[in-house]
Amino acid sequence: MKILITGITGQLGTALAESLQDNHEITGLCKDSSSSTHPTVKADLSDWKTVYDAITRINPDVVIHTAAQSNVDACEKDPEYAYRINALGTRNIAIACQRFDAVMVHISTDYVFSGDNAPQGGYTEFDATAPASVYGKSKLQGEEFVRSLLSRYFIVRTSWLFGRTRANFVSQIVSALNEGSPYTAVDDMYSAPTLVTDLADGIAHLITTPLYGTYHLTNTGFSSRYEIAQAIAVQLGVPHTVIRKASLKDLRLPAPRPLFSGLRNYVWELNNFKPLRSWQDAVSEFIEGK
Repeated sequence: MKILITGITGQLGTALAESLQDNHEITGLCKDSSSSTHPTVKADLSDWKTVYDAITRINPDVVIHTAAQSNVDACEKDPEYAYRINALGTRNIAIACQRFDAVMVHISTDYVFSGDNAPQGGYTEFDATAPASVYGKSKLQGEEFVRSLLSRYFIVRTSWLFGRTRANFVSQIVSALNEGSPYTAVDDMYSAPTLVTDLADGIAHLITTPLYGTYHLTNTGFSSRYEIAQAIAVQLGVPHTVIRKASLKDLRLPAPRPLFSGLRNYVWELNNFKPLRSWQDAVSEFIEGK
């Protein structure tokens, strides 16, 4: 298949290109193509005509839309930009997919849920959304554009991504502990850490099926960042005393965040797809550098 990946130079975009390149023709679409090893078209997501023309020229079978304003606090400070990229930018991609009836994969987030009265086993795809932040609201509106404009789509919600190509909370913990520096981690906010290569392999499987709709896709299990830091300390042989506890309120962040936003991969399970491995195994592999 001919696959177009928006945000191909990002953390997930890079992992997707690596997962898919042996069996598919890969092209990227992003603002800056200088660091991509694949053919890439430059386009601003907020410019619908540029996006439409670029995707029309490429004529892909599948568009995987990873590009977004994913800085939660930046979204809160500049809602207009957040909605322009996360909502209208997604609309622009969906409109272009209409042209050739291309399948669209839209990457969304656990932050479409509020965290209030969360189900013990994690949110399923059938639970009501109620985002509290501008980031969550703008991503949810992006989902709505995809659903209203297309019939062949996958909306894939995921959480707490980490990988090797970009700085992230797991790599920051590892770096700090390797340097012997103290690390402060929140202990009252829970979700599912997800290794981008595992997510990319899951998406690679999903696009071979006609089972369209909304999916949750994360590594298995929920944890706080404090628990993740503890697990990393154990593997590195670092004393737990270098890890400091903090509450979400202590950080005084601009944007509200759900205290629990764990996703259950329920539709994935109902389809009898192979479960993603535990977050502990994923983090362990990341530390070992495999």
